[in-house]
Amino acid sequence: MKIPLVLSIVLIAVFFAAGAGKEKETTLRVATFDLDVTPPVGSAMAYTMVGKDPELSLRCRGVVILGSGKPIVICAIDWIGVANEGYDQFRDALAKAAGTTRDRVALHALHQHDAPGCDFTAEKLVKKFGLKGYERTKGDFHREVIGRSAAAVRESLSKAQKVTHYGWGEAAVEKVASNRRILARWKSESGSLHDNA
Repeated sequence: MKIPLVLSIVLIAVFFAAGAGKEKETTLRVATFDLDVTPPVGSAMAYTMVGKDPELSLRCRGVVILGSGKPIVICAIDWIGVANEGYDQFRDALAKAAGTTRDRVALHALHQHDAPGCDFTAEKLVKKFGLKGYERTKGDFHREVIGRSAAAVRESLSKAQKVTHYGWGEAAVEKVASNRRILARWKSESGSLHDNA
């Protein structure tokens, strides 16, 4: 599993902080987890509404950092978003599985558009007011994924490996990054200039 630069920096900081100010050296260990979180064919997706691609493979991956203090969980999921009560429940489940607290769990959704979104608050409101789009907010699959993710975290702990080295790399990024908000100036009807960001 490749570790991005930000995660490398976090690991370095934890590596040095783990034994700071202690007479006895603390052993830093890292456990990894990875599971498929692709919804079944026919599931509601964020924009496409229906997942038809059998080749689609969405992942939930992360690390559990074990050392001084309670564990830290860093998790990334290939979904468009995880919000409100869904975000809280997901972090609570990962925290419980790792033997830590919610404030030590970082959960990041990578915002793919051909992916589901998880928001249990929206699910409640759509159902309560009988709004259209209930299938898109229905959280049964999301709850299953939360349970499987927690199980993967628990299982990973027994396979944690001691950290002996750390490092990072740098490279130029070409033809990948973009900004959909083009910086430009426009003139309003009153003749005033404005920045469009």
